[in-house]
Parts: sequence; C-alpha cells; structure tokens
Amino acid sequence: MSNCLHTSLLRTRVIGGLLLGLLCPLPLASAADPPVQEESDAIPVVNAPDVMISATRTPTSIGNVNQSVTIVTEEQLQLQMAASSSRSLGQILPKLVPGMSQNDQSMDSGTTLKMRGRSIAILIDGVPQQSSPTTELDLAHIDPSAIERIEIVRGATAIYGNGATGGLINIITKKAGEGKPAFYTEVQGSGSLTRVLRGLSGTVVQGFQGKKDWFDYNIVGTFSQQGGIFDSEGSRTMPGTNATGGFADTKTYNILSKFGATFGEHRFQLTFNRKHTRQDTNYLVDPSVDALPRTTARFIPGLALDDQPKLTNTQVSADYTHPHLFLDSRVHLQAYYRSQQTRFPTFDVRPFGGTDILQGHNQTDVLGTRLDITTPIPIYGKPQITWGMDFSSQHGAQHSTLYDQSVYDATGGRVYSKAGEVPSSPSRVFTTTAVFAQGEWTPLAALVLRAGVRHERVKVSSSDFTDSTTFLPASSISFDTTVFNAGFVYHLTDPLDLFFNFSQGFSVPVGTIDNALGNVPPGTAISLSRLQPQRVNNYELGLRGNWSKVQGSVSGYISKSDLGLNFDQFTNSLQRAPQTTYGVEATLDVQPYEGWRIGGTYTFVEGDQTIALSPDVRTPLNGFSIQPQKITAYLEHLTVPEWQWRNRVQVLYSGSRTRSLTAFNSGLDPTGDPFSMTEYFVVDLVSTVKAGPGTLRFGIENLLNQKYVAAFNQISFLNSFHYAGRGTTAMIGYSMTY
Repeated sequence: MSNCLHTSLLRTRVIGGLLLGLLCPLPLASAADPPVQEESDAIPVVNAPDVMISATRTPTSIGNVNQSVTIVTEEQLQLQMAASSSRSLGQILPKLVPGMSQNDQSMDSGTTLKMRGRSIAILIDGVPQQSSPTTELDLAHIDPSAIERIEIVRGATAIYGNGATGGLINIITKKAGEGKPAFYTEVQGSGSLTRVLRGLSGTVVQGFQGKKDWFDYNIVGTFSQQGGIFDSEGSRTMPGTNATGGFADTKTYNILSKFGATFGEHRFQLTFNRKHTRQDTNYLVDPSVDALPRTTARFIPGLALDDQPKLTNTQVSADYTHPHLFLDSRVHLQAYYRSQQTRFPTFDVRPFGGTDILQGHNQTDVLGTRLDITTPIPIYGKPQITWGMDFSSQHGAQHSTLYDQSVYDATGGRVYSKAGEVPSSPSRVFTTTAVFAQGEWTPLAALVLRAGVRHERVKVSSSDFTDSTTFLPASSISFDTTVFNAGFVYHLTDPLDLFFNFSQGFSVPVGTIDNALGNVPPGTAISLSRLQPQRVNNYELGLRGNWSKVQGSVSGYISKSDLGLNFDQFTNSLQRAPQTTYGVEATLDVQPYEGWRIGGTYTFVEGDQTIALSPDVRTPLNGFSIQPQKITAYLEHLTVPEWQWRNRVQVLYSGSRTRSLTAFNSGLDPTGDPFSMTEYFVVDLVSTVKAGPGTLRFGIENLLNQKYVAAFNQISFLNSFHYAGRGTTAMIGYSMTY
C-alpha cells in the first residue's frame, strides 16, 4: 500500500512539473501577494500594506515591526475563494501563511489549526473570539466577503491577552464607504468533477456602501449553500462530521453592517456582524468502518436527526477614535458584545468509557471593552508609548441532548430519538482584566527598539450544579499573569531589515478548566498544576527584504514552555509538561519579467516534551501539535493585459512525519502517534478576466485529482475520523461594482 502511494505521489510530481512547464501563463498565491488592481495592465509589485496594527495596537509601518507578520488582502481572498468552494478561512490561510498548520477540512476547528505548533488567538476587529465553554470554531465566525484584510502575527504575543501562544489572527472587516452610493454583487457556483451534477453549491453576495456628509455606511450580505463533498474517486466524504462539524450539506448566511459618523477629528462607528451556519444532511459515517483495516471513512444515507450541527455568532461593537485628543495622543475606545450558540455533532461516548449517546450545545455571551492610547514623548528619538486596558466577562452554559440507545443500536446508528435534555456542566463566568504598555523608540535612523509589558488577571467561577447523581457546589479559580516582550529592527540597507524579538505569551487551558470545574466532587482539590496558564517564551531572529523585483523573508525561532499543552489520544486527555518547539519559516516573491510573478513559502516546525513517566527522556510532540513540513508555491502571469486576464497555478506540498511509540519511546510512555503522516501534493488553478462591467473568475481545486487525507486526520485511531480530502472541484463566479 505504501509503495502504491509512493508511486502515485511520484507520478503526481512529474505531472505537476510538466503542467507548470507547459502552463507558463498560469498563476499561484503566497503570503505576500499584492492586491490585484483591475485598472492596471501590469501585475503590481508585491508589497504588503504600509500599516499593520495587530502587532502593536497602533498604526505602524511593517518595516518597524520586530516580528514575522503576514497581511492577506481582500483581493487575495477573492482569488483564493475561486479555488475554495467552502469559503473556509481555515483552508485558505494555510496556503498563504507560513507557520500555520493545515486544516482537516472541518469547520475551521482550532483543534487542528496551530501556529508554530501552538494555539492561535482569533480576533474580529480586535474582539477576541475565544469562548468558554470552548468551541474552537473561531475562524468560522465570519464569511470572507465581509473582510477587508487579515493581519497575522506569527509567534507568541500577549498584546491582546489570553490564547496567542503561537500567533494572532486579527480579521479586519470592510470599512465604511466613501462618496456616492455604490453597489457590489457577486455570484459563484461550484460542483464536483469526480461526481458530475452532484455536490452543486452556490453563493450570492450583495453589498451597498456610501457616504453623505458626516455619515457613512457599508452593508454586505452573503448567502451560501454547500452541497455534498466528494473525494478523488467520486465517493462521498464529509470532513468534520464526527468532531466539530463539516461544510457538507450546509446553509450559511453572513450579514455585516457598519455605520460611521465623523465630526471634525472625532470618529464614531457601530459594527454588526452575524454568521449562521447549519448542516442539513441525510448522510452519516458508516459505523462498521472502524472494525476494518486502515481505510478512509465511508458515508451512508439514512440519517434521521432533527437537530443537526449549527453555529451562530453575533458580534456588535461600538468604536470611538481621535488622533490628537490629549497630549497629542491617539485614542481608541471600543465596547463590544458577542453571543455564540453552537450545536455539535452527535457522539456515542460508550466506546470511550461513557454511558450515553449525546449531542452537546453551548451558549456563550461576552461583554467587553478595550482602550488603546498612543502618546508621543517629545524628546530625542521620538519615542511613543501605547498603553491602556482590556476587560471582558463571558457567561457560558453547556447542555447535552441525550438519545435513546436502543433505537440507535437497532437502526445501526441512523435514527436519533430524543431521550432527554440535561445540563452537562455548571454555568460559569470567565472574567479577564488587563493593563498593558508598549513602547517604541528610534535612537538611530536605522534602529527601532520596542518593548512592552502586560498584566492580566483571569477568574473563572462556576455555579452550583446538580444532576441525577451528583451535587457540585459553586467554585472558582483565579490566575495572575505578567508577560513581557522586547526586540529591535535594524535597517541594514534600504531594502533589508534584521529583526529580533523576545515575546512571552500565555494561554489559559479553558477546556481543562471547563472539565475540572464541571466534574470535581465536593471536597476534592483541583490540581492547580493542570489548570495553571501556559506561559511561553518565544525567541525569534529574522531577515526581511523588499527590493524592486524581489521580496522575501526568513526567520528562525525557538519557543519554550514549562507547562505546555498537548492532547494525547492514547489517554484522551491534555498533557501538561515542559515543551519546546522550534522551526524555520521563509517567504519569497519574485517578478522576473513584466507580467510574471513566482514565489512561495516554506514551513518547518518540530517539538518535544518531558513527561512524568520518563523525565530524563525528551519525547516528540505528536501530530495534534506538530504537522509535517509545508511548502507552497505559485506561478502567475498577466496573459492578455487589455483583457486583464490573469492565470495562476498554486501548489501545496505536505511532507511526511513519523512519531510512533516504537520509534521514539520504546513503549515506555503513551505518547506519539499511532500512524505516520504521509506526504501529498495538491494543485489549484485560478483564472480571472475582465468581462463587461465586472470580473469573471474560474478555479479548479485539486486540479490533478490527488487522493489524500489531510495531515491531521492521518493520525486518528479510528477510520471514521480518517476522512478523504476533496477531489477535483470546479468553481465559476462573477463580481461587479456599480
């Protein structure tokens, strides 16, 4: 079987190489891709936007940021959606961002998405998306049609608080309009080419923006319907069905509305965003597949389930900004409210020692405020300090629907008959309060120094809880965490910068706290070592260059934690142990001739830990934290300038990785992965052309119809979690502004 796979991969590489050689007019994408300006006949130089705020919480030139950063523009998202029928940020971003792991093609689950082997904090307009009870579906809270740009900070940072031990993704929604009313319309359809006339999907986007005197507005509505998903052999596949929910057979709508008022230098803005996704399918995983030798999951019809998985996220924020309020300070004040409702797939816990067939559903409501003040200091070197505070209070509750086991067993897992509804844990309040200060100083024209500190207090409280057998009294636990960062950027020459960064990040193990506070009998002490925040020390050294026809970066890092977090599927629990991750990231974009672009990214990450059973042995981190090396590449060409016809081929290569029990631990400890990760190679094709008043886009996902299983899904014990990836899928869309 492995020989067949090797032969298939070799054949794929040869075909892929010939294709790239023959289709020179075609294109690809990278993390540093520039906007596609339709009014220009030439492909623009690859330069990231000049302002990047997520690493500093104040407008800053990227050249002055001493961290690895990536900007994904609205134009890049439009291009990538032509090769992603599910419109999934979790599948788009790993193709563009080095250091970011690949999604398992589920609903953007934080379980599988990592940055540098650690967790990622997701923000929308600066509002944290993390929830307690945890759901880890943060990237699924907004549709790409509502996004202006995405700012990614790679590496630990605490500038926004809890969760960013591996990196930060701040999604910036579309800004309000300017001038007379303007409309934007987009339609897109897609379908499988391995199962023709099946799996048809469609999306409609309508936007409306403008400005009148002091008032401006922008409204964007999106409706999508995703049909079935099929693998390279035409068999139905439903990634995410048994874990966090998948995209197959779903209906989604997203509404973004933004209203602003400007009076002199005073700016007020109200933003509303709501994303709702619901699955409605007749298919379920064949439960008999787990009894077979290693194979991919199979899906069969006959599911009878009234309440299928869904996710609803509603966010409202009010912002006030002034560039020169006092002491010539820039002030930004934000208040926000966020509500999230999640219904997960059903789960039979009996094979894992439980007694029920259940379906969890969570409700989280969040109130918060953020204050950022940037104050210049009128002395040599023009230093400035950004300081302020953050506060949030989350109220969460988790319930479970129980299903009749006899009906389930008699129908082979097809029919779910409700047997009751129970609270599965106490309601809880998750409160954070933080103060911070971040300084920047330029003592020399070629040198920028930056340092900062943040102190955060986290308190988690649970209410009294009673079920049929147990009474748990109210309980609480608090943490105080102080983290630092320091570094510099040195401009070696005009196009070349050297940067160094030391940054600390921290992450409260929300899932562990949820379980502990919900399942601790009276009189039992909670293990504080398991509940303490994970503090990470991250050291990074890099080079960043921006020449006229070449742009690139390379960085190396090491990240250490005395109390790391890693899921162990052998014991079905989180391990807390000293951890180290390290790696190398690189990007390259070249414009060798007019109308041509070529480039890509490289990611290497590894990690190990020391666990209690063998404290003298460094054991490798498993595939829940570390994925194989990743290479992305693209070739892009402006084929017919007068038609603005551009073509792009993009490639994603995922390597192999073996971290098994026998290879590394000699059977001493239940760590590692039960299966190896094998390599695969996926090619996408995207073409855009001016057509009438708008732009026509055509894309093919998995052009070579590669049969593969995403890296994360290759390590599961169960065949029912071993999902095949999507086979060749074609998409066509049209958009225009009028």
